[in-house]
Amino acid sequence: MAIYSLPISKFMTKKVITSKVNSTIKSVCKSMYDNNVGCLVILKQTNNGSTPAGIITERDLVKLVGSMELFYPHVSVREYMSYPLISGTSTMTLSKAMDIMSKKNIRRLPVIDTVGGHDKLVGIITEKDIINAIAKPRRSHAKRKSSSQRDQV
Repeated sequence: MAIYSLPISKFMTKKVITSKVNSTIKSVCKSMYDNNVGCLVILKQTNNGSTPAGIITERDLVKLVGSMELFYPHVSVREYMSYPLISGTSTMTLSKAMDIMSKKNIRRLPVIDTVGGHDKLVGIITEKDIINAIAKPRRSHAKRKSSSQRDQV
Protein backbone atom coordinates (compact mmCIF):
# COMPACT_ATOMS: atom_id res chain seq x y z
CA MET A 1 0.00 0.00 0.00
CA ALA A 2 1.36 3.41 -0.97
CA ILE A 3 2.20 5.64 1.98
CA TYR A 4 0.27 8.53 0.43
CA SER A 5 -3.04 6.65 0.66
CA LEU A 6 -2.68 5.93 4.39
CA PRO A 7 -4.65 8.00 6.94
CA ILE A 8 -2.82 10.86 8.61
CA SER A 9 -3.64 9.34 12.01
CA LYS A 10 -0.67 7.01 11.37
CA PHE A 11 1.75 9.93 11.14
CA MET A 12 0.31 12.80 13.17
CA THR A 13 1.54 14.01 16.53
CA LYS A 14 -1.14 13.12 19.06
CA LYS A 15 0.09 15.31 21.92
CA VAL A 16 -0.83 18.81 20.78
CA ILE A 17 0.20 21.79 22.85
CA THR A 18 -2.69 24.22 23.16
CA SER A 19 -3.57 27.54 24.72
CA LYS A 20 -6.78 29.39 25.46
CA VAL A 21 -8.19 32.15 23.30
CA ASN A 22 -7.76 34.70 26.11
CA SER A 23 -4.05 33.89 26.67
CA THR A 24 -1.51 36.65 26.19
CA ILE A 25 1.11 36.68 23.45
CA LYS A 26 3.76 36.48 26.17
CA SER A 27 2.26 33.31 27.70
CA VAL A 28 1.89 31.74 24.25
CA CYS A 29 5.56 32.45 23.45
CA LYS A 30 6.61 31.02 26.81
CA SER A 31 4.57 27.86 26.22
CA MET A 32 6.03 27.42 22.73
CA TYR A 33 9.53 27.85 24.14
CA ASP A 34 8.97 25.53 27.12
CA ASN A 35 7.50 22.80 24.90
CA ASN A 36 9.91 23.31 21.99
CA VAL A 37 7.10 23.64 19.44
CA GLY A 38 6.51 25.98 16.51
CA CYS A 39 2.80 26.52 17.06
CA LEU A 40 -0.07 26.29 19.50
CA VAL A 41 -3.63 25.40 18.65
CA ILE A 42 -5.89 27.96 20.32
CA LEU A 43 -8.99 26.63 22.07
CA LYS A 44 -12.20 28.41 22.99
CA GLN A 45 -14.57 27.28 25.71
CA THR A 46 -18.02 26.11 24.59
CA ASN A 47 -20.94 24.39 26.31
CA ASN A 48 -19.46 21.04 25.17
CA GLY A 49 -15.95 21.77 26.47
CA SER A 50 -13.03 23.21 24.54
CA THR A 51 -13.06 23.44 20.77
CA PRO A 52 -10.28 24.52 18.37
CA ALA A 53 -10.66 28.16 17.35
CA GLY A 54 -7.39 29.06 15.66
CA ILE A 55 -3.64 28.57 15.56
CA ILE A 56 -0.65 30.76 16.35
CA THR A 57 2.66 29.95 14.69
CA GLU A 58 6.22 31.22 14.75
CA ARG A 59 5.48 32.96 11.46
CA ASP A 60 2.48 34.77 13.02
CA LEU A 61 4.66 35.96 15.91
CA VAL A 62 7.45 37.18 13.62
CA LYS A 63 4.90 39.15 11.56
CA LEU A 64 3.44 40.60 14.76
CA VAL A 65 6.75 41.73 16.25
CA GLY A 66 8.14 42.89 12.90
CA SER A 67 5.11 45.03 12.08
CA MET A 68 4.82 46.88 15.39
CA GLU A 69 6.63 50.03 16.44
CA LEU A 70 6.19 48.97 20.05
CA PHE A 71 5.52 45.37 21.01
CA TYR A 72 2.82 44.69 23.60
CA PRO A 73 3.36 41.18 25.01
CA HIS A 74 0.23 41.30 27.17
CA VAL A 75 -2.30 41.56 24.33
CA SER A 76 -4.63 38.63 23.73
CA VAL A 77 -3.64 35.90 21.28
CA ARG A 78 -7.21 36.18 19.94
CA GLU A 79 -6.14 39.33 18.06
CA TYR A 80 -3.26 37.63 16.24
CA MET A 81 -4.10 33.94 15.83
CA SER A 82 -4.84 32.59 12.36
CA TYR A 83 -8.51 31.74 11.86
CA PRO A 84 -10.70 30.28 10.60
CA LEU A 85 -8.73 27.17 11.38
CA ILE A 86 -7.72 25.06 8.38
CA SER A 87 -7.82 21.45 9.54
CA GLY A 88 -8.07 17.82 8.50
CA THR A 89 -9.59 14.67 9.95
CA SER A 90 -7.77 11.61 11.23
CA THR A 91 -9.10 9.50 8.32
CA MET A 92 -7.87 11.93 5.66
CA THR A 93 -5.11 10.49 3.47
CA LEU A 94 -1.56 11.75 3.68
CA SER A 95 -1.87 12.83 0.05
CA LYS A 96 -4.96 14.95 0.77
CA ALA A 97 -3.30 16.57 3.80
CA MET A 98 -0.25 17.42 1.69
CA ASP A 99 -2.49 18.96 -0.99
CA ILE A 100 -4.28 21.16 1.57
CA MET A 101 -1.02 22.25 3.19
CA SER A 102 0.51 23.08 -0.18
CA LYS A 103 -2.52 24.98 -1.53
CA LYS A 104 -3.02 26.94 1.69
CA ASN A 105 0.73 27.52 2.19
CA ILE A 106 0.71 26.14 5.74
CA ARG A 107 3.22 23.92 7.52
CA ARG A 108 0.94 22.55 10.21
CA LEU A 109 -2.51 21.00 9.91
CA PRO A 110 -4.53 20.45 13.09
CA VAL A 111 -6.47 17.17 13.02
CA ILE A 112 -10.03 17.49 14.25
CA ASP A 113 -12.65 14.76 14.51
CA THR A 114 -16.30 15.17 15.43
CA VAL A 115 -16.91 13.26 18.64
CA GLY A 116 -20.34 13.25 20.28
CA GLY A 117 -21.52 16.08 18.05
CA HIS A 118 -18.66 18.49 18.72
CA ASP A 119 -15.19 19.07 17.31
CA LYS A 120 -12.30 17.50 19.19
CA LEU A 121 -8.62 18.15 18.55
CA VAL A 122 -7.02 14.71 18.15
CA GLY A 123 -3.63 15.61 16.71
CA ILE A 124 -1.59 17.74 14.35
CA ILE A 125 0.38 16.82 11.27
CA THR A 126 3.38 18.93 10.37
CA GLU A 127 5.83 19.12 7.49
CA LYS A 128 8.31 17.33 9.74
CA ASP A 129 5.84 14.47 10.37
CA ILE A 130 5.35 14.12 6.61
CA ILE A 131 9.08 14.14 5.87
CA ASN A 132 9.64 11.51 8.56
CA ALA A 133 6.81 9.38 7.13
CA ILE A 134 8.28 9.53 3.64
CA ALA A 135 11.89 9.07 4.79
CA LYS A 136 11.21 6.09 7.07
CA PRO A 137 10.59 3.56 4.25
CA ARG A 138 13.60 4.97 2.39
CA ARG A 139 15.82 4.56 5.48
CA SER A 140 14.55 1.00 5.98
CA HIS A 141 15.25 0.19 2.33
CA ALA A 142 18.76 1.67 2.56
CA LYS A 143 19.43 -0.28 5.76
CA ARG A 144 18.29 -3.56 4.16
CA LYS A 145 20.38 -2.84 1.07
CA SER A 146 23.54 -2.15 3.10
CA SER A 147 22.90 -5.24 5.22
CA SER A 148 22.48 -7.31 2.07
CA GLN A 149 25.72 -5.96 0.62
CA ARG A 150 27.61 -6.89 3.81
CA ASP A 151 26.21 -10.43 3.63
CA GLN A 152 27.56 -10.78 0.10
CA VAL A 153 31.12 -9.89 1.14
